[in-house]
Amino acid sequence: MVSGQLWPPVVDPATLTRQVWDVNSARSLPGMGRALQLYGGLISQCALDQYSGDELVNPRPPLLQLPDVNLRARSTFVRVHVEDYLLHGNAVHLVTARYADGRVRGVRWFPAHMWHVTDPAASEDGGVDYYLNGRKVERRGDVVHVQRGAAEGAPWRGVGVVEEHLKTLNRAGLEEAAESKNLTGGGVPSVAVIAPQPTLSTEEAEAAKDTWEEKFEGPGRRPAVLPNGTQVVPLGWSPVDAQMIEARKMSLVDVANACNLDPYWLGGQSSSHTYKSPGPMFLTLLRTSLGPVMSDLEAVWSLYWLQLGRSVRFDRLALTRDDFATEVQTGVQGVASGLFTAEEWRIRQGMPVRPEFGELKTPEPAGKPALTVLPGGGGDDKEGAVS
Repeated sequence: MVSGQLWPPVVDPATLTRQVWDVNSARSLPGMGRALQLYGGLISQCALDQYSGDELVNPRPPLLQLPDVNLRARSTFVRVHVEDYLLHGNAVHLVTARYADGRVRGVRWFPAHMWHVTDPAASEDGGVDYYLNGRKVERRGDVVHVQRGAAEGAPWRGVGVVEEHLKTLNRAGLEEAAESKNLTGGGVPSVAVIAPQPTLSTEEAEAAKDTWEEKFEGPGRRPAVLPNGTQVVPLGWSPVDAQMIEARKMSLVDVANACNLDPYWLGGQSSSHTYKSPGPMFLTLLRTSLGPVMSDLEAVWSLYWLQLGRSVRFDRLALTRDDFATEVQTGVQGVASGLFTAEEWRIRQGMPVRPEFGELKTPEPAGKPALTVLPGGGGDDKEGAVS
């Protein structure tokens, strides 16, 4: 058996001491499911671009358009990596095809639970060996492994949210299970009928209950005629049962904190964002939550996929772009001040290229004067002279 799993230690469910014992049971929690959808959905909307230094390289290579043909979409490839990164702490895929010069041509994603990694001290050359479904991968350079931090005592693997916050997620699971049990078998009657006679026998009480249910059970609203002194008291949840709702609200905040999110994004108690425009909201979300995940993916993918000096970057503009009215107002101010042209603003908005709206600005080299064409220069045969 290969040691050093890339997923959290599994708690035996037969002990019945836990509701959350692995990533699948954690995924079933509504708060965790919402967090995964938020991370995966937003990051997968960002296209992958290639950069040489700080300059965008066009056209976009096929590898960045569809890294894994088996998943049929770049967005799916990104989403499954983000989920593995968060849940397991490790997102891994395998290089399956290369060009003649060694550049990566295609990759294939395998779920994190299929991977094992060994202690470098146990290998012959002191390197990390990877095993896929129990079979050793001979070429280590073909394994692209993105870690979420490093496990204590085992820095060759990452630590997922489930492993790091297992007690918190387990408590949330226990609260949900307890509430489900109360709703299933711990319900209370709708009313309590207090008879006026003090010497009511058990047989008489049961007969009165059956008569009440026979007459008044169902959707009808029939009148009830009761002896003088009879009291009908409506009943509801006990204070202890009512506190379960508040406990679940607080657990939702705990799940948000475990996933490094403002509780607002999971429907928890938080400061109001009603009057904030999308731009600042998503910019804060990007910087505090999405950005660290995207940076880890970009750094490792750039190292394995591209040649030296090139890097992979997510197009974050899809997340930081504000609402259209605000963008138009900002664009008008930017064009009026000469910061950019109308055409450059249209490109930012993803609109079709319309040269008649203006020309793209090309910055002149520092210290070199701009070239100006003068018509009819110097009486020679040329149409103009250059100064």
